[in-house]
Amino acid sequence: MAHQQRLRRPRIRAILFDSSGTLIRPAGPCARPYQDLEEILRRHWPTAPIEDLPHALRSAAAMLERAQRFGTRDGYCRTFLAELGIGRPSQPLLDELIAADLSPVQPFSEVPTTLRRLHERGLPMAVVTDSLDTTESLRTSYEQIGLRGYFRYFAVAGELGCRKPDPAIYRAASKALGEPPQHTCYIDDNGDLVAAAIRLGYRGIALCRTGTPTRPDLPYIAALDEILEHINDP
Repeated sequence: MAHQQRLRRPRIRAILFDSSGTLIRPAGPCARPYQDLEEILRRHWPTAPIEDLPHALRSAAAMLERAQRFGTRDGYCRTFLAELGIGRPSQPLLDELIAADLSPVQPFSEVPTTLRRLHERGLPMAVVTDSLDTTESLRTSYEQIGLRGYFRYFAVAGELGCRKPDPAIYRAASKALGEPPQHTCYIDDNGDLVAAAIRLGYRGIALCRTGTPTRPDLPYIAALDEILEHINDP
């Protein structure tokens, strides 16, 4: 079922997807997303206040956001360690944190089938994400959940040094797919980032799983598989 507006000409020949909240989510209600991190900290810093870890991670992200600057994975790790009172972490500790898979994920239920069908239609696809991971780390995560093969490119903020809505991160992905913005659709669960892509000349559609869009001025879908009916409309 389509909502608001149907995607119009020119024909879409490539698709860019946001990652978290659009394609993937934290793995299961029983998953312990910080388990690996806790084990690393206990090995290197036994007195670390593990109970403060969730707060430290949130504070580090908020701190970088308020500073309006983009940090590397190394910088993010140093920031949340400082929040835990670890002001001078050892390099082995940093190396393990940077390499760790700290957030187990799984695809939303309709995502694998939707991506397979889009792939069968010959549409090149890329992921555009503000993740601080390396590209290789993100590819590995997608490989583990069976989605890696659908994507030709991962535009990862942690390596590109810019984050959405910076035009450079959208353009890096569409350039890698070999299609101009007017033939490329960007899909995200954040309506403001979809609007930013539209201003750059992309076709944009917001994913609103609640069915109540925060940006009613944008075309939207309530589940990713709804895009199958409209993505190749002439």
